[in-house]
Amino acid sequence: MRTKTALLIFARTASEESKHKTFKASEALFDYQNKQVLKLAKTSGLDYFWIDEHKQRGENFAHRYLNAIQGVFDKGFEQVISIGNDTPELNLNHLQCAVKSLDCKDMCFGPSRDGGFYLWGVKKSFFNKEKYLHFSWKTKDLLSEILLYLEQQSFTVDCISTLMDLDYREDAISLLQKSRLTFQIKVILFQILNQNQNNFTHSSTEFITFSSSVYYNKGSPFGCLNQRKEPLTNYVIYIYEHQILLFFL
Repeated sequence: MRTKTALLIFARTASEESKHKTFKASEALFDYQNKQVLKLAKTSGLDYFWIDEHKQRGENFAHRYLNAIQGVFDKGFEQVISIGNDTPELNLNHLQCAVKSLDCKDMCFGPSRDGGFYLWGVKKSFFNKEKYLHFSWKTKDLLSEILLYLEQQSFTVDCISTLMDLDYREDAISLLQKSRLTFQIKVILFQILNQNQNNFTHSSTEFITFSSSVYYNKGSPFGCLNQRKEPLTNYVIYIYEHQILLFFL
């Protein structure tokens, strides 16, 4: 045991995860994400435990997830930070912020835009599995319900950056607007979107101009090419639900 805080990765294998998603390229996505999360865990400096579908125990998600957290506490750790594999923006800074938050707070959360959370940091003395079983897991009301309960109990809580989970094909559009995503994940996101849609991919080493990563159909999509010159390797023109989007990779 290197520290009092352990990292729990609660995530299924890529092949199993793909069975629960409705969009194409999901196995490629989660294969990549699992590798990235493992790399993140190894660089975090924390002891980490990966609980996939082969190690999860319980009749539903809430039971399986809370049992996994309890299992890490049973190993002797005082604090547990749990994450999944469906948040491409998650990075080391978020884990470090969570560790720092737990130095002075009872719990911390990384809120997701769908009303849940991508990260939960909790101290052993404030974790009661039976209490948390009854919240609205896997719904948009989950985090708000938990925060209200914690406020009523006078627990101290911190929330770090809000990020987006990739649960539906439509989430790929929003994620592609994030300039900090790696080239590899952007390529996979385009594969997810490429289902009976029109797109044009161009590879070039010429100099063209742009001012943003994404452009919508306000006038010509090439109007941005008249501002300043930057070296470009790849860009994609994408037509999606009557919108013309220009993504720089």
